[in-house]
Amino acid sequence: MLDAAREAAGDVVTELSSFTKFRKRVDDLIRDLRGSAAGPGEVGQEQLVRHQFGGGAGAWTEASGLFSSYETVITELEGMSKLLSDSMEGMNIAVLAAHKGYQNVDLDIRDRMRAIAVETSHHYGGEYDPALPEKSHPGGSDAQPDRTAAGGDSGGSI
Repeated sequence: MLDAAREAAGDVVTELSSFTKFRKRVDDLIRDLRGSAAGPGEVGQEQLVRHQFGGGAGAWTEASGLFSSYETVITELEGMSKLLSDSMEGMNIAVLAAHKGYQNVDLDIRDRMRAIAVETSHHYGGEYDPALPEKSHPGGSDAQPDRTAAGGDSGGSI
């Protein structure tokens, strides 16, 4: 019986150590991403302008199309960078909550987790369910995947 207690205590210490190491790695990833050229505040800071594509005053139609595509890509990259950063921050909060218990996490941190969940739901056009097929609608960056549930509540909201 004493050996079982020692083994259980060792498992708890190992689990805490694993949580701590994982959380530190996530913290490092968040810091690295936010400080890099791919960070939400950096992507798109030095954008090109229309005249740099040639054919000034819209005289060259292909250049206008290329510039329009460029603007779309930059906008999407900015959104993806923010979503990635928020997702990593949410993972960090989830690890903290798994370790401490959700009720033992400070209210401001819980509020931040809720805000991340709302922003992510907004990005996906509703609750995200990876089991549902994505059907893109025509219309470029405003296209929303078809997230109509095939029955039942997907759950998982905060």
